[in-house]
Amino acid sequence: MPIRLFSILRQRLFAPFVHLAGGMPAHEQAALRESERLFREMYELAPLACQSLDAAGMILDVNAAWLDLFQRGRDTVIGRFIGDFLTESSLPALGERFARFKRDNRIEGHLFDIVRGDGERRQVAVNGRVSRDAAGAFLRTHCILTDITARIEQERQLRLAASVFAHANEAILIADANANIVTASPRFTAITGYSPGEVIGRNPRILQSGRQDAAFYRAMWGEIASRGHWSGEIWNKRKDGSLYPEWLSVSAVRDDGGTITNYVAIFTDLSDRMAAEQAVRASEQRYRTMFEEAPEGIWIIGADERTIEVNQRLCDLLGYSRGEMQGRTPFDFADEENRSIFEVQKNRRETAEKRNYEISLRHRDGHNIPIHFSASNLRREDGSLLAVLAFVSDISERKAHEQERQRLHAELEQRVVERTHALLTANRELEAFSYSVSHDLRAPLRAINGFSHALEEEYDRLLDENGRHYLARVRAGSERMAELIDHMLELSQLSRREMNIDQTDLSAIAGEIAAELHAGEPARRVEWVIAPGMRARGDAVLLGVVLLNLLGNAWKYSSRRSEARIEFGTGEDSGPATGPPQGGAANGMERSERSSPPSPGRGPGRRCFFVRDNGAGFDMAHASKLFGAFQRLHSPADYPGNGIGLATVARIIHRHGGDVWAEGRPEEGATFWFSL
Repeated sequence: MPIRLFSILRQRLFAPFVHLAGGMPAHEQAALRESERLFREMYELAPLACQSLDAAGMILDVNAAWLDLFQRGRDTVIGRFIGDFLTESSLPALGERFARFKRDNRIEGHLFDIVRGDGERRQVAVNGRVSRDAAGAFLRTHCILTDITARIEQERQLRLAASVFAHANEAILIADANANIVTASPRFTAITGYSPGEVIGRNPRILQSGRQDAAFYRAMWGEIASRGHWSGEIWNKRKDGSLYPEWLSVSAVRDDGGTITNYVAIFTDLSDRMAAEQAVRASEQRYRTMFEEAPEGIWIIGADERTIEVNQRLCDLLGYSRGEMQGRTPFDFADEENRSIFEVQKNRRETAEKRNYEISLRHRDGHNIPIHFSASNLRREDGSLLAVLAFVSDISERKAHEQERQRLHAELEQRVVERTHALLTANRELEAFSYSVSHDLRAPLRAINGFSHALEEEYDRLLDENGRHYLARVRAGSERMAELIDHMLELSQLSRREMNIDQTDLSAIAGEIAAELHAGEPARRVEWVIAPGMRARGDAVLLGVVLLNLLGNAWKYSSRRSEARIEFGTGEDSGPATGPPQGGAANGMERSERSSPPSPGRGPGRRCFFVRDNGAGFDMAHASKLFGAFQRLHSPADYPGNGIGLATVARIIHRHGGDVWAEGRPEEGATFWFSL
């Protein structure tokens, strides 16, 4: 007990009696001093740290154990605030706890972090009481501090061990000295299917699969007894009877006297690893099979240019054995010219991960084999070159075909030159013939026309009505013949005219033609329907001729309608055999029938144009004649014409890579379609 405390107690307890008694006898005072000495000695020798604080938390007294705990000197702590020896993290709770301590007169198990004189931090548990006088006034606190740092660390280690035991990926089994199971980790249950309750107290032999014999287990336990440890692969059996491989490690635990007290078994399920190894072996087998059975040569070349591996196909291609090729460089299998190609491609490794090129390799017998060489870099994880994987394909047959193609191409070009020359000659002859026909036919026609005109002027009075009729027919026939000659020449020139392809506004051209036709016969009542914005790539002049003929025919063959209708529009082709283009069949017709040979200008979904009228129409049975020169389906007496217009249309459309076809019914109108 602290001397000051004892003195205060003595004064409070004994002073009144001494006063009444007129003072304490000397022998009692000596006994009191001896008692104080004994109490002080007990206080100082107490194994637990003790401290006394005043109402402000200032240190009144401490014992030797406290000084040893705090690594401080007595003269450096007496009169100091207790908070000076705590960590900053403990200070916030100190004031509240100290106030409660003084109010409740006790404190039990409060934890504080202290700072020792050497700077080390430790954790202490504080238990204490408050001393008060007879009137209940606060005197001081008396506290015992217990260093629990080591205990907390042990508890942490135990919690860590328990966590490892509970969460370890390996199963852990602990058995007693008789090898009976004491405890098992959750992973043990996950692997074997046995819960801890099903195995505790039982021998681990319940897991034996039967694949290992008794001699195996005798050897295992013998090694554990002699060396204290055994590890290796073993097959065990799960609760459901299935077998599984595991890596097992068994260690003996001994006490200080060397006696075995426990066995610890740690094992890992190897099922996944063995499955992965099996998959790797299967993959390796597949790789080896593909490597050997590949239809082209495979060449693995190291970073030092030396051959690491080749397949049999490459050996057969070059005539060498595998052993003869291994360790040699690709340069050893090429002549001077092809070595330079290898050198160029070698220098491209750093900039091109894959390289495809043609080269010739030398066969063992000395002849060169043209090959296609496809090389890819194989790199390590750090990016450095490990090897080059090359696929080697024999292209001898392809080269032979290329040479043959070149020969045929040269021969074809020669034939084209010859045919072009022949065509130019034929064209010149045709032009000469056309000119000759025009000149030679026009001369007698002019004579016939001239003499018939002279007869009409000079002998008209001598001719009767019949004679004058015959003479008029002669003149009309000669004029008709002259027109036919002109149209024949125009038709022949269409194939030779150079085309100027550009975007053409078909709607604008059609509008101009409609205006001209109406100006020629202003009295006619015709409803024109021309879709706006129709544009196409083509020769504007030739396409104008197409529209002039088609719109002119519609104007002509609808002339007998009191309310004629002519329409120019666009739609989508639905194909040669499936009906008219989308946009409506002409005048209710059910099918489309081709009137010209198949052309790339037709096909489902292709844009096409149409000119439709409600005029005379035609019989589809004769549609094949529509686009032939001088072919007519109506009498000239009913509808004048020379039969050359639609032939001209077909010639122009075909020059534009398109197609033209027609649909119609007698007296129900006609629709003429064309594509470009």
